[in-house]
Amino acid sequence: MATAGYRHHAIASPFVTHPETSLHNDKPFTIRADERSEIRFGNDILPHEENENEHNQQQLQLQQSHTQQHSQQDKIQEAALESDESRRMSMLKRAAPESSSELLEKNQLQDSKKMKVEPDYTWDDLDTEDADDPLMVSEYVNEIFDYLHELELKTLPDANYLHWQRNFRPKMRSILVDWMVEVHLKFRLLPETLYLAINIMDRFMSRETVQVDRLQLLATGSLFIAAKYEEVYSPSVKNYAYVTDGGFTEDEILQAERFILEILNFDMSYPNPMNFLRRISKADDYDVQARTIGKYLLEITAVDHKFIGYLPSLCAGAAMYIARKMLGKFDWNGNLIHYSGGYKESDLKEICEMLMDYLISPIIHEEFFKKYASRRFMKVSILARQWAKKVTREEKNIMDPVI
Repeated sequence: MATAGYRHHAIASPFVTHPETSLHNDKPFTIRADERSEIRFGNDILPHEENENEHNQQQLQLQQSHTQQHSQQDKIQEAALESDESRRMSMLKRAAPESSSELLEKNQLQDSKKMKVEPDYTWDDLDTEDADDPLMVSEYVNEIFDYLHELELKTLPDANYLHWQRNFRPKMRSILVDWMVEVHLKFRLLPETLYLAINIMDRFMSRETVQVDRLQLLATGSLFIAAKYEEVYSPSVKNYAYVTDGGFTEDEILQAERFILEILNFDMSYPNPMNFLRRISKADDYDVQARTIGKYLLEITAVDHKFIGYLPSLCAGAAMYIARKMLGKFDWNGNLIHYSGGYKESDLKEICEMLMDYLISPIIHEEFFKKYASRRFMKVSILARQWAKKVTREEKNIMDPVI
């Protein structure tokens, strides 16, 4: 398998400042972050949380931050020194091919079976209900999602890039992504922005090597690009330099932006997982509770490294499957199969079991957990973990017909 090397680029890489030592970099991985609960965005002040109770909790956390600093540094040091044998605790059962064309060719047969063969289930055409709404483009929706299913194959990162990236370990990615979640929440960006930012980072790391002390610059540049692509009003580069607490200058972030775009050939056509979740939600009568739980479970597949290389549509289907079971909805009928993209229960089994393993494991992504523990998200991260542990204690399986 081809790994990233030092190829000639039109723009010098801002992520490898010392090529002769970058592959054997022993510098500790640290995150520079402004820990204040407010961030200036333009002329406005954006509070970190919306309600007073959550704001008070943040003040308490800030008071405790100094006492927690040493333990956080120890955790980062441990991540940087993690052994090669423990890099991938749970190996993905399929790896993304070396190129998009090979990936598309490999999945073409399976995709054609799913999309073209007459289904062995019945489903209702729920799109006819939107015929009078031009914003729903019901006459084109099937072709749109066919195209999105093609795109998700082309924009998958290398599922095994953490194997050969000598400077980037799973725990380091967890710390980095958790910081991205925190910044994303502070800026109040759209869910799509976070998914795209993580995809940009993973795709870039599938091609290029980054020094340990430049990993946060990659995360910052990825968020900067994703916000420009998804948001109506994108935070300025000053805001991103601010949240790194002086770790990187505005010029460095802009240089990182240019280099990332060059490496990815300016291809931001990532089929966002939220599109697939909303599509399935149509078959679930747009249940708000199921959608909220589904959003939490789907975001797990973005922040946890074990899900790298799995299709966003498959992850969205598994998220909705578990969300419905949490609410006592145990059927996976023809409508849900069709609007998930043709995924049956057997197709969802692997992802569902991986999600359950995540829920019963110790908390790895603290900022991500706190985000969904807020009232804004119905404290779903707390409830989901309690439910998963209860199911496990009762020795039940997520794929059982009734739980």
